[in-house]
Amino acid sequence: MSTVEAPERTADSDTTPLKNDARKTDSTNTVNNETKTNNGVNVGHVSGSVNYNNYTGSAFSKPDLHDFRVSDHDLERAKNHFVPCPGYDDALATLKKSNLVLLRGKGTGRSLAAIRMLVDCGARTISQLNVRRSFDSITDEQLDREGGFIWQGTESQWQQKIAPHTAERVATWAQRNQCYVVVIVDEALEVGLQKFEGRLGRPDSTQVAREFLRSHPDCPTDLVDTILTEDFRAHLRDDSAPNEAEFVAIRAWDVHEGERELEPALADLSREGQYLVADWFHEDRSTIEYAMLVAISVFTNRDYGDVMSAAEELEEMIAKADNPDDKRLRQRKIFDFSKSVILSSLNATTTWHPHAKGASLFRETVHFRRSDWAKWAFRRAWLEYDLFRPVIVDWMARQAKNGFQWYCAKALHDVITGLPHTDPLEHIKTLASKQSLTSNELAAELLARFADDPGTKDFVEPLVRTWCTGSRFHRKWTAALVYATEHGVRDPERAMTRLETIARSDAKLVPAVKVAVTSLLSRPVNRELILRALVEWTRPHGHRRDAEQLTNLRSVGLDCAQAALGLTDPKNYLQSLPKQENPILVDPHPWLVARLFRRVFLDQQTRKSSLRALLSLCEQCEKNPRSERARGLAQLVATVAPDLHRHDHHPLFEDWKTEYPGNSGRVDRAFSTVQLLHQRYASPSPRTHG
Repeated sequence: MSTVEAPERTADSDTTPLKNDARKTDSTNTVNNETKTNNGVNVGHVSGSVNYNNYTGSAFSKPDLHDFRVSDHDLERAKNHFVPCPGYDDALATLKKSNLVLLRGKGTGRSLAAIRMLVDCGARTISQLNVRRSFDSITDEQLDREGGFIWQGTESQWQQKIAPHTAERVATWAQRNQCYVVVIVDEALEVGLQKFEGRLGRPDSTQVAREFLRSHPDCPTDLVDTILTEDFRAHLRDDSAPNEAEFVAIRAWDVHEGERELEPALADLSREGQYLVADWFHEDRSTIEYAMLVAISVFTNRDYGDVMSAAEELEEMIAKADNPDDKRLRQRKIFDFSKSVILSSLNATTTWHPHAKGASLFRETVHFRRSDWAKWAFRRAWLEYDLFRPVIVDWMARQAKNGFQWYCAKALHDVITGLPHTDPLEHIKTLASKQSLTSNELAAELLARFADDPGTKDFVEPLVRTWCTGSRFHRKWTAALVYATEHGVRDPERAMTRLETIARSDAKLVPAVKVAVTSLLSRPVNRELILRALVEWTRPHGHRRDAEQLTNLRSVGLDCAQAALGLTDPKNYLQSLPKQENPILVDPHPWLVARLFRRVFLDQQTRKSSLRALLSLCEQCEKNPRSERARGLAQLVATVAPDLHRHDHHPLFEDWKTEYPGNSGRVDRAFSTVQLLHQRYASPSPRTHG
C-alpha cells in the first residue's frame, strides 16, 4: 500500500490494544451478525455500555426529494377552473424564460397558480418536492425530464436560505433537462434573486368560490349561483384569500347537500379558525377523534394510512395513561365508525395522488378542509389538556419509523414558541435525558429548530454547548445528533469542533458522532473540511497526558472514516463527491482519502471488518457493474491504488490475502472485479497524487 509516505506507516501499524479495549464491542468489527447480544440498543432504548453501532440514525437520513404527484383533481382545477390573479402573466414569463420562478405573495393561491404555470409551460408531469429537503438539493437527484416541480420554501428559519448562486445552478439544471421549477417563498429575496421573482396578487374571491364549486364533480354548473346564495357571497370580501373563498364554497355546498344548517354554516364563516377549533373541543368526543385530530394536525398532507396508524397508536397510549392497570385495552369494533364519518367530524378530507411507482396506483393524503385548522387544532389540544402533553411528546418520539420526525419537531416548536410555558425547554430536556434513541433524536431535531430561530438561538446555543462538555451521556448523545441536522450541515466547522469535544469524552458515543459526520458529508462542499478533521482525529499518538481522550477520539475517528469511505454504507463515499459530468474517476481529495483508507486497514480493530465489507461490496458489484455502488467502489479503489490498471497483481490485494487467510480465491475475484470496473469507469491514466 504505497499511497502514503513511509514514516507514518510505523506509527500507524502499532497494534497495541486500545485502552480499556474500548473498540472490542463495536459492531463494525462483528460481521455477518456474529455478535449474539446487544446491550446497547434494544427496541429503541439505549442502556448499558456495549455494542451501540447497530444504530444508524435513520431519522436523519435524507428523505426522497420527490414527495408526490399533483392530484388529478388539482390538475383539472388548474386547467379549467383557475382564476387569473394580478402578476400571473409576469411570473409565467419569468418561468418560461429562466425555468425557475420564486413566487411571492402570501394568501394569493400560489399553490394552484404554480400548477397552472407548469401546465402552461407544457410540463409532462407535475410533482411536489419534499419540504424536508433543502432547495439546494434539487439538482442532487435525477428527476423526470420535461417535468414540473413545486417546492414549498415557506419555512424560512428551517430551510436553507436561497442563495443567488444556488438559484442559478437550479435554473441551469432545469434548462438542461427541459424542466420547470416553481418555488413558493414568503421571505424577502436577495438582490441577486430578483430576476427569478414573481409576485402575485389576490384574485377575485367571488369568482374563486364559483370556480371551486364548478370543479366539484357532483355540482351542476347551472346551479352554482343558486348554491352560492347572497348570504354566502356576503362573506366574500375584496381582500379574501383564495383559501377563504374556497371555504365559503365548501360551507355553501354543505348546506345545499343538507349536511349543515344555514345558520351554523354562516356562523363558521364569521369566526376565525382558532375559535372554530375551540368550539370543536366543547363537544363530547371519542378518544379516537382526539387522537385523529392531533395526528392530522401534525402530519397534514401525509398518507392517510400512516396518519391513521399513528392516531391509533396515540389512542392506545392515551388509554394506557388513563388506565395503567388495565392490561386488556378495549378494541374498537370493525364498524364503530367509518372514514367518512370521522373525517366529517374533524372537518377533514382526503386527496388521491397518482403514485410515482405506477400509472394505475394512487396515494391518499389527508388534510383539514380549512387550511388554518392544523395549527390551531394542535395548539388547542396542547393548551386545554396539561396531562395530554407528556403523552403527545412520547407519541411523537415513536413516529420516526414513518419518517415523521421532522413534522413532530415542527409542531412542537410551534406550540413551545406560540404558547406560554414556565420552562420552554422542559420537554426537550426530558427527551434528551431518556434512554431512548427516538426520544434523543426528536430532542435533537427540536434543538436544531430553536438554534435556527432568530428569537431563540441565543437561548439554546449555550445549552447545546454545555451538553457537549457535560457528563450526562444521553444529553451528550443528543447534542451530537443536533449536528446531524440541517443546522449542523450549514456550519460544518462549528459542528466538527463540537463533535470532536464529544468524541474525546467517550468512545461509546461513536454511533451518534458517526451519524452526524455522514450527514455533514452529504453536502460535497463540506467534504474537504470533514476529511481533514478525520485525518487529525485518527492520527496516532504517543504517551501524552491526554492519551485517554486521544484514544477515544481515534477510536471514533476510525469508525467515522469507515463510514466516509463507504465501508459501512457504500453510498456515503459517492454521495460526498461533487457531481461530475464525465465518467472519469477523479477524487478531488485523493491524498486525504488514501490516508484514511490506509489507517483503517492498519488498525487492529477495523481492518478485518473493512476488508470483509470491501469483499462483499466487490461481489455485489460483480453482479451489477453498472450500479452507482459499483461506480463508487471503482472510484474509491482508483483513488487509493491509482496504479491498479498497470498490474496483473497488486500489493494491496496481496495484503488482503495476508489479512484474510484461506480466502485467496475470493480476493482474486475481487481484484478482477475492481479491474473491470476500473476499465469501465476510469480514464487510461487517472490523475494521481503522492
